[in-house]
Amino acid sequence: MGSDYFYFVQLNGEDKIILSNDKWRNQLSFLTDSFEGHCISEYIFHKDFSNFQLLLNEAKENNKTRFNLDLRKINSEGIDFHWTHWEFSISKNELGTFEVLGIGHDIQKTNEKNIDFPNFIHEHQVKNEIMEGLFEDNLMGFWIWNLKDSQDHLSYSLKSMLGYEQGTDSLSDIKWQKHIHPSDKRKVRERLKVHFESFGKTPFHCEFRVRSLDLKDFWVIGYGKVIKWTLDGKPLTMIGCFLDTSEKKKSEELLEKQSKFLKDLTFNQSHMMRSKLANIMGILEVMDPKMQNDENSGYLHLIQEEAKKLDEVLKKSIYSSSSFNRDEII
Repeated sequence: MGSDYFYFVQLNGEDKIILSNDKWRNQLSFLTDSFEGHCISEYIFHKDFSNFQLLLNEAKENNKTRFNLDLRKINSEGIDFHWTHWEFSISKNELGTFEVLGIGHDIQKTNEKNIDFPNFIHEHQVKNEIMEGLFEDNLMGFWIWNLKDSQDHLSYSLKSMLGYEQGTDSLSDIKWQKHIHPSDKRKVRERLKVHFESFGKTPFHCEFRVRSLDLKDFWVIGYGKVIKWTLDGKPLTMIGCFLDTSEKKKSEELLEKQSKFLKDLTFNQSHMMRSKLANIMGILEVMDPKMQNDENSGYLHLIQEEAKKLDEVLKKSIYSSSSFNRDEII
């Protein structure tokens, strides 16, 4: 219980903390409430809590008394998660209900994506919710919008992407909405309005362009959520993030361009090919086997010429298609 190396927690059948040791309490000393009576899910990453419940239920069903698990736990500043390794033991108390004892310690994992959270985000459960599903995406950065005072706070990675120099934290005119592409501002405002009027039930989710100080445009998906409201339901503070979708958008535009090109090519070339083929068929219809050889020779010459023209049309069609694909790849 007095270890400086191991964490210790005792959980009841509802995954609530009954008892914890000094290391657990001291590292999370920034939290003012008592741990006892609170679910352990409040202090670890949501996905890891789901894995914990899954392994716990499997152990109970198979009459096992132990299982091991790596968990992401809130760090000592309350602004990020760090990896810990745990061994859990399952037992029954005097009342016949299950209890779980957990002993854990800090570990290092180098294969995790480093997500740049600004150091002013202390609402760890809000951050936990935003992190859900974002590990595999291209996260640009976070913003916090104080609607009451009209002030914005941007994470370093987001400010850097928008073209701000290091040391511009105190500038009051750094606002994420100022960087929305003019053509997309109306769409973003409409999505924000829906989020506000639904009192947060409809999340803010919008794909749009942001423009950096050097006029470079990025396609992003913006996620956001109001985390503080007035008593009469007006938004006070909103937190959000940007995911970079520029490469995805380029692929979509390329596919759309290719599709249009192929449609135009098919339409134009098919009409040209059909006209040449119609000429050949027309000549064959007027040819008469009883005609003199010199007359048939003239018709055959015309057929030969039209066949050459048809061949040229086919060559141009093939060249245009291959040239288009080559240029787009380059």
